[in-house]
Amino acid sequence: MVKRDRIGYLFSLLACAFMLTTCGGDGDGGGTSPTPPPDNITGNAILDIQVVDGGPVGGGGVPPPAPAGYTLLNVDLNNGTGGNYIWLYYKVGKADGSEGQPISKIYTVDEDPTDGLCGGGVETPQEGTKLSVNLNQGSPKGRAPLWLYYMKSDWPVARCIVVDAREADGSNHVRMYAPPEAAGQYQVVWVEALKPGSCKSPYTSEGIPANAQDLNEGEAPFPFVLSDYIYIGYCKD
Repeated sequence: MVKRDRIGYLFSLLACAFMLTTCGGDGDGGGTSPTPPPDNITGNAILDIQVVDGGPVGGGGVPPPAPAGYTLLNVDLNNGTGGNYIWLYYKVGKADGSEGQPISKIYTVDEDPTDGLCGGGVETPQEGTKLSVNLNQGSPKGRAPLWLYYMKSDWPVARCIVVDAREADGSNHVRMYAPPEAAGQYQVVWVEALKPGSCKSPYTSEGIPANAQDLNEGEAPFPFVLSDYIYIGYCKD
């Protein structure tokens, strides 16, 4: 009888240990603990990004010089809309944080109450840092602002930034990695709308999620003319 009680007690201890490891209190209600960083984080990561307003169409379209320590991702994030040139610059450094805490995630916030013709509505920022340049600056359609945010953490880290851009008919397609040597090396997380609407990506067969945020959504400069499709994402291990 004593032996059976001891066995039952041991099973109880094991059950408690199992509950703590699988459901333990990480405080986020998600039921899992954050993945701890590796003992030795190797390679590089994106330490910072900046978005720069390059001025209106007709001004030459030449990107401003990169800030010290940054590199241009040479794609106009507002291309095909008739609005201002919008350029992104990125800074690369050690992924182990010895040169600054890396970026972990990027996302967008749409202030359009109707999200263009797609529904969805105004999106609420999560956390992190807001970049101060409206991605739709100078829109001839007067579209509400679309903002880019980023979050930082020790792990996971963003190994690169990716922009996928093409004209409305699908031509002149480019998928640009920053830095370029990251191409094909990592999984790409495409930024999706916080409040998905009715407009879906026509490029799901190419790995773009259905609810990926088109940076030019609703931005056609003329009636019955579509602006370019532009998607942004980041790389992770």
